[in-house]
Amino acid sequence: MRRIITIILAFFAFSCALIAQTPVESLAESYDGQKGVKVIVADGATMSFARPYIRKSPMGSLADNVEAVTILSLKKAPENVQGEFLARLRRTMKSYQFYGKETGEDGNIVEVYGSPIKNGVVHELVVYNPDNHVLFSLRGSYPVDELQKLDPKKK
Repeated sequence: MRRIITIILAFFAFSCALIAQTPVESLAESYDGQKGVKVIVADGATMSFARPYIRKSPMGSLADNVEAVTILSLKKAPENVQGEFLARLRRTMKSYQFYGKETGEDGNIVEVYGSPIKNGVVHELVVYNPDNHVLFSLRGSYPVDELQKLDPKKK
């Protein structure tokens, strides 16, 4: 009987973990394992390795707020996979707020999005680099006033 209860609880926990994903995280994970695609997810203890890289980025001041990072790279994916992903990404991003285009770390222009604001907080930031076919999802709690401080146009 304990074994059955344990299996049911494990299945329930796994199901809840799948439900807890954001639309962008689910999209990224759906490409995991395809030829030329890399998906990296950092959460929990692995965030201690990811935070130093975030601190060096333009979002460095928010590094402690990041709870999970998902990185999807389609650099080496076939063009048809890149095109399909871009179409699906555009549909997914309709439920997000577009914050604008900024110059990324490598000098390329990146698109920046955020999940809908709830109680003055954004819970996911999404950065997409169309030149390199790389997507970053940073899940956490980002107060809107802190995000506004990152805008170089408002400094």
